[in-house]
Amino acid sequence: MALFNGVHYALSSSIQPGRHKELSALLDLHGATSAPPPTHIIALAGSHIQGEYEGSLHVVSDMWVQRCVVLGKRQPERYYSPDPIMIFSGVVACATDLSQWDLEVLSAGITSLGGQWRTALTRDVTHLFALHKQSNKYQTAMYFAPYTGMSILTPHWFDDSVQLGCCVPEIPYLWPDPEVLAR
Repeated sequence: MALFNGVHYALSSSIQPGRHKELSALLDLHGATSAPPPTHIIALAGSHIQGEYEGSLHVVSDMWVQRCVVLGKRQPERYYSPDPIMIFSGVVACATDLSQWDLEVLSAGITSLGGQWRTALTRDVTHLFALHKQSNKYQTAMYFAPYTGMSILTPHWFDDSVQLGCCVPEIPYLWPDPEVLAR
């Protein structure tokens, strides 16, 4: 059965033409259709579109399409909200070698702001938080990151994102040489 079998999609007008074409191609290739009536509205993450639709219609961010394709499995729509308040929507996070206190803060913050938390490094993890390179989780994540699109970051990314109310660019926080630790 096709990945998006039964999905009738409509793409938000806020999506740029190039991205619109890319998403349509992915959805169509994997069995979705743009024939009405839509079952899914796909919008850019951070869009104020949620309240415009009611009922059984799924309103998801464009990241939902990407993660479903990367993982080869439909992901739960509820974790891919385009609502700008849910800054970690689409994030599936895990951590390695952090204190219990840090783990509790990270997991509570990620889940309360739209993301998911895993205690184990699973295939669906999008973000691994690490303070050093010595752990097995870190080594495994670095090996699989090119295939899964996983980001291996310092926890500072979480702190700064929460402080600013949006996901900040990841580059200064990325391993193997995070700029934030050199400051």
